[in-house]
Amino acid sequence: MSTTSPEYAPDVVWGGQWEHPVCGASGEATWGDEETAYAGHECENDGEVTWSAEWRCDACGATSGPYLLGDDSPTYSDHECGED
Repeated sequence: MSTTSPEYAPDVVWGGQWEHPVCGASGEATWGDEETAYAGHECENDGEVTWSAEWRCDACGATSGPYLLGDDSPTYSDHECGED
């Protein structure tokens, strides 16, 4: 159980796909709620890494629609889970 704010679900997990369109690199990752979407892609080409990500609550099964994010973006679901 998480020690963060009790009204928010500690079981929220984010996942998504990142892409660097300039060089064609891409990948997938998962991370916890209130963490940062970060690809770790180091490239000599200009351009931004972008993410298509969504969250899922393991406790109640709630999911989000896709979010479009820039690399190194903080994520926060704001999900109030009723399955505590």
